[in-house]
Amino acid sequence: MSALQILPLPAGPGFLPAVAQGILALGAERGLGLNLASLHVCVPGLPLASLLRRELGRVAAQPLLLPVCDTLARWAGTQVLQPAPLPESERLLLLRAALAERRWFEEGALWGVAGEMAALFDELTENALALPADEAAFVAELEAAYAIRHSVPLAFEARVVHELWRVLAGLGRPDAPGAYALQLARLAEAAEAAAAPLVAVLDGPPETALKPAEKAFYQRYAERQPVFLYYPMPRQQDEAPLMRTLAAAWPLPDPAQEMAPLLERAHALPARVPASPLAERLQILAARGREQEARGAAALVLQWLQEGKRRIALIAQDRLVARRVRALLERREVLVADETGWKLSTSRAGAVLDGLLETVAGAAYYKDVLDLLKSPFLCDDLRDNARKGAVFALEQAVRRGGVKAGLAGMRRVLQAVDQPTAAQERALALLDRLEAALKLLASRDATLPDWIARLEKAVDALGARQRLLKDAAGAVILDLLAQRREELAESRDRFPFHVFRDWLNRELESEVFRDLSIDSPVLMTHLAATRLRPFEAAVLLGGDAGRLKPAEPAAAFFNQSVRQELGLPTRAVAQERLRADLALLLASVPQVAVTWQEERDGEPQLLAPELDRLAALHRFAWGSSLQGAVAALADPPEGDEARPGPTRRPAPVLAPEAVPLKYSVSAYTALVGCPYRFFARHVLRLNELDEVSEEMEKRDYGLLVHEVMERFHKQYPVLTPVPEAEALAALQALTREVFARALADNYLALGWRLRWEKRLAAYLVWQRQREAEGWYWHDAETKQSRLFPLADGVQVELHGRIDRTDTGPDGYSLLDYKTRSRQAIKSGLEEDLQLAAYAALVGEDAEEAAYVVLDDDKVEALSASEDLQADAQAQAARLVRTVQAMRAGASLPAHGVAALCTYCEMSGLCRYEHVDEMNDGVNASAPGEPRHD
Repeated sequence: MSALQILPLPAGPGFLPAVAQGILALGAERGLGLNLASLHVCVPGLPLASLLRRELGRVAAQPLLLPVCDTLARWAGTQVLQPAPLPESERLLLLRAALAERRWFEEGALWGVAGEMAALFDELTENALALPADEAAFVAELEAAYAIRHSVPLAFEARVVHELWRVLAGLGRPDAPGAYALQLARLAEAAEAAAAPLVAVLDGPPETALKPAEKAFYQRYAERQPVFLYYPMPRQQDEAPLMRTLAAAWPLPDPAQEMAPLLERAHALPARVPASPLAERLQILAARGREQEARGAAALVLQWLQEGKRRIALIAQDRLVARRVRALLERREVLVADETGWKLSTSRAGAVLDGLLETVAGAAYYKDVLDLLKSPFLCDDLRDNARKGAVFALEQAVRRGGVKAGLAGMRRVLQAVDQPTAAQERALALLDRLEAALKLLASRDATLPDWIARLEKAVDALGARQRLLKDAAGAVILDLLAQRREELAESRDRFPFHVFRDWLNRELESEVFRDLSIDSPVLMTHLAATRLRPFEAAVLLGGDAGRLKPAEPAAAFFNQSVRQELGLPTRAVAQERLRADLALLLASVPQVAVTWQEERDGEPQLLAPELDRLAALHRFAWGSSLQGAVAALADPPEGDEARPGPTRRPAPVLAPEAVPLKYSVSAYTALVGCPYRFFARHVLRLNELDEVSEEMEKRDYGLLVHEVMERFHKQYPVLTPVPEAEALAALQALTREVFARALADNYLALGWRLRWEKRLAAYLVWQRQREAEGWYWHDAETKQSRLFPLADGVQVELHGRIDRTDTGPDGYSLLDYKTRSRQAIKSGLEEDLQLAAYAALVGEDAEEAAYVVLDDDKVEALSASEDLQADAQAQAARLVRTVQAMRAGASLPAHGVAALCTYCEMSGLCRYEHVDEMNDGVNASAPGEPRHD
């Protein structure tokens, strides 16, 4: 009978070469020579398999046939079980059903509770099982474990877990841990007839690195064939200076004797370790904030690459910092291979499904619709430019029409034009596709397989399948959906839409996509994956106490006390695993830097306790510090990256042909107020799109009042002969009819309606007074335009829409309704341009121009000018002079008027608040008027 040989080796760069030498010696002893193909070597992870094969070739120094190197789990997976193991998706569904039946938790929490329970069941099964002989023995072992633990008084949560665990164990189909144990049992039996020894490399002592079933497998295998277990010696047993230092910093608690304080351990250490083994190996670098940490880490990586290092690890304890480091390196054309992966829920392909489901849940809310249709995965039969044009046309129509939700309303505003453009036609076709997809996901209860099938059909209706298949993450998502549909084919439980959506969100959140196409000397990974891997340098991102801490399952319901009652490993075990991982990292990698944020979002942070203790011990023992600050990331060489120059006040100059020759009154007002704002809005055409009002706002109130006024005066162009009661009743009826649409969307619009209704009587009094003075309503929303000749022979056009035009004895009165107070309007009359510009449009027939105050108890008309025609001519002359100056090369500077800059949507482009000097340029003010700067 061959014995099981446990072979600890010193951790560090010599570990894998020593394992390779042991394998070669075993081959020589067995008479295999250089043909090691009959040997089987089990490793903790596949990356270690390639490293071990490379070491075998290097140590042998001649060609040889390599042994099979694989993980024990993959090897065991070659054993087929009947009946097939219970898929994880089906187990979660069974758990959720059992929880729903017992009504222990709220419905919205059931998927989360089921997931936590499944994780606990896995640990219970792993810790309760040795190596069963067959399925019956498997069930018997679980029953025995349950009987033992059932006799112990348990809290409610622990009892719930145990009872449901037993229910699932009795289904006759093992879950993943049970199936693994059964596969190991069959593998051990199949190996009895083989004449090959087994070598296993562990990343820790067998008692902690192996599960009970794995231990039993190696013991049974060793009954017939030699088994050699290599593992790195724990720091408490290793006599190397580094391990002695780490053992002093992180000692194991010894119940037999009291532990010496850290200071005493540090003072005693130099007698055994005269020189610090960490001084040239470890740096703990503090940063103030995420950006500084990322830039410091990127600087370290670039420095190591310049030194010729080709195996560098980025250990992503802080994923946000890691992503920023990756972006900084890629700017300098350094790619990063990422083996940590991305959650499918964070991928662009995952956003397509999430956007579709959000559109369903939000009843086609306009932002959800637009976000979904902007996805590049949709409409694989359309060119991207055509799809983008169609979506832009839809967005313009929706924002202009104020459609908040519903595809019918979006169609209505698209079809409101007499001759739709090609983009608008394509936008209508997009809405047809989206409607077909939404109908498939109508909220009728269905089984999960049916919901998945509906979702797949909806993806096809949107024309997204082919582009998703061409995307690496998209292909993974489609495969996942097909696999889950097949696994759950026998399910008969029916769920509403929101339950299906919660289930799908969990699936996409739990699955990880890895891009394996990048081969780079810089590898992003996590701490556990660095075990035994001999990197040349490593930077651990996120060394603060909130990031570098023992790994614990995310438990919202079953905490550490429940785990303790269930007999599962607790936080103390996880803490020792963290320290062992840090020790292996420091032993295997000659240069390690740990970056951490001593301040985050203005709040001070603490260094991780393990690192804090190690730094303190080093300072007490050798009088030097391991701590420092991150270095700044140097700017790239000239020409590698565009760098902005000093910021100056913008003052663009237009070519003559680029100067607009058509101006609305609002554009002209913008030109006078700030030439640069006019340039951004009307030359670059960077106008913000119209906003769809989410709630009733003052602007919406004004538009409704304008509509009421227009309809009322068309019905009663002359008010004097109309009885007061009839006029008031008609105005009230129109008000209620017009405001009804707003009330249907938002009941708070009632407050605005009541506000307007209080002013109806005052308005009628004012209107009768106007008619007594000889002014009668003539028209509403009148479009006007006028051409003015320039000196070079071309003409400039001014155009606008006048709210209301009245006729009087000597001409027209141009009125603009304002739902503002009298004081607010009067304060701006001195610099008002709008009324004079309207008068310039109408010409000599304009006798009066005024704002009608509708927001005070008294309605009145406020005029901006005593000599309207003179002001109108001055505005026309200013427009001509300004356009001629622009065509002659005058610049368009940012004036920087506080009243405009505070709310200017172009401030991010102008950056006026960051400039220190002014450039001279065109000024649109008339002679003798202030420059507005």
